[in-house]
Amino acid sequence: MNKITVTKSQMEAIKRQKVISDMKLKYALGHAREKNFCRVSEAINLMSEEQIVLAWHGYAEIEPKYVSFDEAMKAHDDGSLVSFHPKRGSKITVSHQSILKSSWLGDYSLKALREGKWSIERGNQ
Repeated sequence: MNKITVTKSQMEAIKRQKVISDMKLKYALGHAREKNFCRVSEAINLMSEEQIVLAWHGYAEIEPKYVSFDEAMKAHDDGSLVSFHPKRGSKITVSHQSILKSSWLGDYSLKALREGKWSIERGNQ
């Protein structure tokens, strides 16, 4: 089964709607079918029913904020932990140790690495 992800703004919008309006999930899904769930949040209107249910219950994963290869490598050089996302729902965390033991590196072309999706996980490995 694929992981269900939502953007950070979608997750925050769901949480706000639960608190502000004490809205019930059944009501939210009914409006989602009409694509009229939330007049104040376009982020929620773009979500599927599956995304709404999982976000509502706190099970959806928040999509990483993707950066360019150059940004990721600069962060890596500065001591941050970075990840390469070769396909949706998968990631390879890159630390200084994993670069030295780079068995995964040969699986991707230089073009795939340069044009691929990268994220900065946290600073100072």
